[in-house]
Amino acid sequence: MSRVLALLALAGVALVGPRAVAADAGAPAPARPACVGVSTDARWVPYGYDHVVVLANRCDRAATCSVATDVTPEARAVDVPAGRAVEVTMFMASPSSTFVAKVSCELR
Repeated sequence: MSRVLALLALAGVALVGPRAVAADAGAPAPARPACVGVSTDARWVPYGYDHVVVLANRCDRAATCSVATDVTPEARAVDVPAGRAVEVTMFMASPSSTFVAKVSCELR
């Protein structure tokens, strides 16, 4: 009986761990004007996927954006002219087809 209770206790601890991590995933998104759109694309190339972040500036002013991903955490500064779209390749030939973009922008 004590063995069953110990296993149930360990199972309960295992269930608590992922909930703590999931709470961190709900952190607020970086600041970005509503007129700057962001999309991602994992493009198949030989030996993997290129991770591309597309910034579409529908604002009346140019924007400077900071772009990072969960795979490439080092942020890059990108200038996006008003009324234009810019593609930023963040990682080339990744074995993973999934990634999450982290983008913040300021209008100039």
